[in-house]
Amino acid sequence: MRLSPTAVLKYETCPRQYYFAEGLRIRPVHPAANLVFGRVVHQAIEAWLRGWLNGRVPDVGARFDRDWTAARAAGGIDYAATQSPESLAATGRALVEQFAAAWPGFGLRPALDADGEPLLERQLEIPLESGLTYVGRFDLAVVDAGGALVCLDVKTSSGLIDPDWLAGADPLTGYQLLLDAHAERLGLPPVGRLGLLELVKRKVTPKGKGPEVRPPLMVARRGPNDLAAYTQKVLWVAEDIDRGRFPKRPLMAHNSPCGLCAFRRWCQDGDPDGLVMPDADSPAPAPAAVVPLAPPAPRAAA
Repeated sequence: MRLSPTAVLKYETCPRQYYFAEGLRIRPVHPAANLVFGRVVHQAIEAWLRGWLNGRVPDVGARFDRDWTAARAAGGIDYAATQSPESLAATGRALVEQFAAAWPGFGLRPALDADGEPLLERQLEIPLESGLTYVGRFDLAVVDAGGALVCLDVKTSSGLIDPDWLAGADPLTGYQLLLDAHAERLGLPPVGRLGLLELVKRKVTPKGKGPEVRPPLMVARRGPNDLAAYTQKVLWVAEDIDRGRFPKRPLMAHNSPCGLCAFRRWCQDGDPDGLVMPDADSPAPAPAAVVPLAPPAPRAAA
């Protein structure tokens, strides 16, 4: 089994949603605009940072425009009621151009591994126990003015993120776990701090604040107890998956994940419209179907 920070969060949010997406490999016909937008912004920023390191800075706005146009041409995108292709195009260009203008003032530089390659969108993995591999792709690792290694999570958010989230954010805990495990091989010190670089995707308007790149917010690295607790959580999630525990988790009315779930109509009403099944020739499995509860089979060696 392979688990990532996103997979663990998906299971914690709703085990049934995890089962539909990761177990049955069902996906929406059209990806959500927020996911596509975030990917294109990350691609533009990564390309700009690589050029900045090499002294050949690309036109980051043009890069975003090109990739956004290509993403739209590749197929349908599911836009929220407040979004349009044009509004997101304007917001994205503004954000990446603001990032390029603000970056030199942050006093950060992408960290380089032992081969001189920048740690941008790097995937790492570690075995947690026999048959269970933890794998994650972090956005960016940098070195600050004091020489400390900082793992940054780059977020394209709709509004300001609560700073308290950073102190306990599981994905960053997982990235520290991965980077620390590979530090010697990569020629790096252990992670010194964890951070959030927030790109707020407000609409471009004649008045109002509009899109905004916030200065990085940082906290100290996770301590041994936090790392041990997170590792135990991942092991428990893996055990629940092995045992076929995929209950629905609608939670309370004020914080239910159902409203944002791509599988909501299928889960609640048995309506598969808008979903792509792994085998188009096979009928959609019943929405109530879950892996039967049974003792887990021994995991194969990682």
